[in-house]
Amino acid sequence: MTTSFKNKIAFNFTLSTAILTAVIFFVIYHIVSLTVFNGLEKDITFQADKHFYEVGVKDGVPYIADKEEWFEKEHRELEVNPVFVQITDTNGTVIEKSPNLKLDYLTADLTKRDKVFFQTKLKGLAIAQIQVALKERDKLAGYLIVAIPITGSEKVLENLKSVLLIAFPIVLLVLFLVTRLIAGKSIQPVLSVIDTAGKITNENLTARVPLPAGKDELNKLVVTINDLMDRIESAVEREKRFTSDASHELRTPLAVIKGTLEVLIRKPRTAGEYIDKVALSIKEIDRISYLVDQLLLLARFESQKKAMDHQRVDLSELTGSILQRQQQQILEKDLSVELISDEHTDVYADPYMLDIIIENLISNAIKYSISRESIKIVISQSGQNVSYAVIDSGIGIAADEIDKIQEPFYRASPLQHPQIKGNGLGLSIVKRMCQLMQIQFKIKSAIGQGTTAELLF
Repeated sequence: MTTSFKNKIAFNFTLSTAILTAVIFFVIYHIVSLTVFNGLEKDITFQADKHFYEVGVKDGVPYIADKEEWFEKEHRELEVNPVFVQITDTNGTVIEKSPNLKLDYLTADLTKRDKVFFQTKLKGLAIAQIQVALKERDKLAGYLIVAIPITGSEKVLENLKSVLLIAFPIVLLVLFLVTRLIAGKSIQPVLSVIDTAGKITNENLTARVPLPAGKDELNKLVVTINDLMDRIESAVEREKRFTSDASHELRTPLAVIKGTLEVLIRKPRTAGEYIDKVALSIKEIDRISYLVDQLLLLARFESQKKAMDHQRVDLSELTGSILQRQQQQILEKDLSVELISDEHTDVYADPYMLDIIIENLISNAIKYSISRESIKIVISQSGQNVSYAVIDSGIGIAADEIDKIQEPFYRASPLQHPQIKGNGLGLSIVKRMCQLMQIQFKIKSAIGQGTTAELLF
């Protein structure tokens, strides 16, 4: 059986309040009770002291010193708050009593200590009673017993108890309903989260939870969930684009391999033809392998799963290593490469990622340069800022395509230059890695005038 969250909040709040309210009611009742009975104890003690001086002891027998006082109106008639007085011997036998007792008498409790206030009954009515020892030369001769009715006080306490007991469940019920109402309004954003989450599918990732008015924890929760949905939508869109573009890029080399193999099996071929076709297939397989490596590299940094390891990197030394790896491509196009740099220019970056970035820039400069042209690599430092620029005199890029070529799989005017092979992933990888390492990446280019790719550290 499931219980709604607002009911749980209301129940837990009401339960804790019930315990607190019960303690408060208990304290209130006992404070009132103590106040009432403390007042009664003072009154009866006053009456006992007053009548104590009206009683004497002679020959071991208590007696009334002034009997006229005992026949005053307050003792002859039942009053609103009468005082009952009685004298007994040491055995509790009645010697004298006030006229207002009539045929009744007070019962002495010989187990009680002297001047101890306690409660008892008189004809079924509650009374407060006190006993004062009467002595002659330190020898006990009897007791002076004084009592007053406490029915009114008990009635007050009983009424108070009834009010508290009746009010207790009513207060809790009202509190539960009010808390449930407030909780229901407070968790409305949570219900919106549930409703929105139910609408989200792979085809609909645009739904967002409305922000609540207050700047509280629920507001933070909704903001966090909406941010999460933004990241999920972005990840799913990247995955869709990645899958679509990857399948498109892989389809061409696979088609070439398939076509080549189909041609080979149609009829017998010479050894030279087999070698040419197999070499072509191997070339396309290498192309697929390179493409997959690039895709995996891009995916790895898109998800930001690779931890960066920042170190001091000498840009001149790193560039020299990359140029050695690119030497074959440089020689094939008969290019001249000029490195303009101070003796040592260090930056603080991840060496693995920086190697990939710079190699992509140099590789692009070689790929899009015209044969027998030159490439300049300029490393300069101004204060704390370091600039790394790769400048070529190649075919150039149209101004409206500079932003587009930094997106995955986009290639500028591939049909105009079919001899230049590529998959359009290099600059997108450069852009993403620069973002991760907080390196500024700029491209300046014009058709037929070459391209300048610059990194600002």
